[in-house]
Amino acid sequence: MPRLQLRRSGPWIGYGGLACLLWLAIASVLFASWWGVVLLLAIWVAAVLLAVGWTRPHPAWVAFAPLLGLAAWAAVVAAGVAWWDWG
Repeated sequence: MPRLQLRRSGPWIGYGGLACLLWLAIASVLFASWWGVVLLLAIWVAAVLLAVGWTRPHPAWVAFAPLLGLAAWAAVVAAGVAWWDWG
């Protein structure tokens, strides 16, 4: 069985994951305030910029950019539910 080659597939996996993360951030309008959605979209933009910066020098790392964005999204949503009455 061939081994996974993240040097070649990492950017594809990463940018596909970022597309899913964008959908998640936009869908947060169902329970978050408007400024919370803006904050979540800013996190998504930061993850995209991180992925773009990693594409040439470290293509395998791009696959992990959506995971970092997802962790930040979860932290903001947890804080919003706990402290800002989202839900």
